Amino acid sequence: MSKNFSNKKTNKPKSGKVSESRKIVLEILLCVEENEKKEFLQGDVIKAALDKYDYLPVSDKAFIRRLSLDCIEKRLLLDYVTDCYSKVKVKKMKPVIRNIIRMGCDQILFMDSIPDAAACDEAVKLAELKGFYGLKGFVNGVLRTISRQKNDIPWPNEKSEQKRFLSVKYSVPEWIIEYLSERFGEERAAIICESCAKTRPVTVRYRGNLSDEQTLIKKIEESGASVSINPYQCHSFFLENISGMRSVPGFSEGQLALQDTASMLAVRCAGIKNGDTVLDLCAAPGGKSCYAAELVGDGHVYAYDISETRAERIRENAERLCLSNITVGVRDALEPDEKMYGKCDVVLCDLPCSGLGVIGRKPDIKYRLKKEDIKELAALQKKILDVAAAYVKPGGTLFYSTCTVTKEENEDNRTYFLETHSDFKADSIETYLPECLQTDTAVDGFTTLLTGIPEDMPLMDGFFIARFVRR
Repeated sequence: MSKNFSNKKTNKPKSGKVSESRKIVLEILLCVEENEKKEFLQGDVIKAALDKYDYLPVSDKAFIRRLSLDCIEKRLLLDYVTDCYSKVKVKKMKPVIRNIIRMGCDQILFMDSIPDAAACDEAVKLAELKGFYGLKGFVNGVLRTISRQKNDIPWPNEKSEQKRFLSVKYSVPEWIIEYLSERFGEERAAIICESCAKTRPVTVRYRGNLSDEQTLIKKIEESGASVSINPYQCHSFFLENISGMRSVPGFSEGQLALQDTASMLAVRCAGIKNGDTVLDLCAAPGGKSCYAAELVGDGHVYAYDISETRAERIRENAERLCLSNITVGVRDALEPDEKMYGKCDVVLCDLPCSGLGVIGRKPDIKYRLKKEDIKELAALQKKILDVAAAYVKPGGTLFYSTCTVTKEENEDNRTYFLETHSDFKADSIETYLPECLQTDTAVDGFTTLLTGIPEDMPLMDGFFIARFVRR
């Protein structure tokens, strides 16, 4: 993580809160762009910035979060509009200038509460603050032209340039649009892209005394948040209008676990029961491991990941949830651990993947990922599955999942595993899925969850789930 956003607090500036907010957004965007080719989540950068500037008013922090996320999520759209009206294309601009223009363009196009003139003026001030005095006129000219032309932008034609249209509208690279269209058809590809662009609530799982659940929901609502019930998962609900999880009643006390619906369903489909020994091979940030630890009761969960940084995220989750039946450690999933051979009732393999199912929550993935990465990741997953198989005891379960929707990483790897491990068989997941998510393949032990489908249901991540039992 950039040193610009350490957790160390800074002294409150004496004036210029609005300019300070925009300056913080610019530093966030530059940090994300600088680290774009790394396994780096924009959410970590934004969180670190908000922690550092925690003294700012709630409204300022909300503005920082909104503008930062908008400029990351809508980057292709913002750059397309800019290129329509700038003689210098975005790719040729200096990083500071292109991100300042992205900020101004987003405010002009999507923030009705901010006058266009103010967005332009603040962008010019930012350019000057960063030492680009000679480019103030350029920044001003581009943004004021966008302001004048914003109702007449020459968008790609929806019918004759459908892939280009979807790419710009939802800020998804064209190769991803093409891949989704070939795999699921153009109509479903459009639904998935539209769903990924929607703002979604925070999903939590309640883990306190069931008799106190309604009392906690009432407290959360009294704090100003909106609460709605998750139809896919018992004792789970969606939260909106929150300034951060630390402000939500019950979170710091460990009564609420942050976890997407698809991730919860994956743990359920593993069939974990009281007394089980569970091994989670690629466990960070720990959502599945912690849910598994709750389900095993008197059993035990071993949660490992490849680095101490990732392992620490699991520990933080487990400690907040007061879970003592979980062992966290650093381990490379490719390195066999003979001490664990044949000792696990359930092995969870939620493996590194292309992440196309979670770009709605982690939009930086769509800019970092390349098409050729899919084959490389699929090959890595095969190697980990081969190692993981040895840990499962006879009659035990190996559970394979990804947060992507590619055939190479999902169905193809399932087929590979069954063809190369004759001591395993597919096992039905029908009884673990809610009726609205039942598919023809569930009886064969696998399913693909797609963002935005079913269309009339709340959004969840795209996910692949496959269950195997050792003979």
